[in-house]
Amino acid sequence: MIIDADYAEVGEPIVTLRMSKSQAEYVSSGISDILCWCNGFMAARGEDFRYDPMGTNQIREFNIALKKALERAV
Repeated sequence: MIIDADYAEVGEPIVTLRMSKSQAEYVSSGISDILCWCNGFMAARGEDFRYDPMGTNQIREFNIALKKALERAV
């Protein structure tokens, strides 16, 4: 799934999460750390990265959406 309001279904409500830019940067940095740890953990176990038992794909998509929002922040 692409997490981007431009790809929402027609008529689907849009959710907005308000936080300061510094807060969003802090959260994004933490998400990046979690994703690095998860990828290292899965690699150490020899797991197939296409199998996603921890929801890392959704976390990654959310972090991408957050980074895009940060790029657009004034």
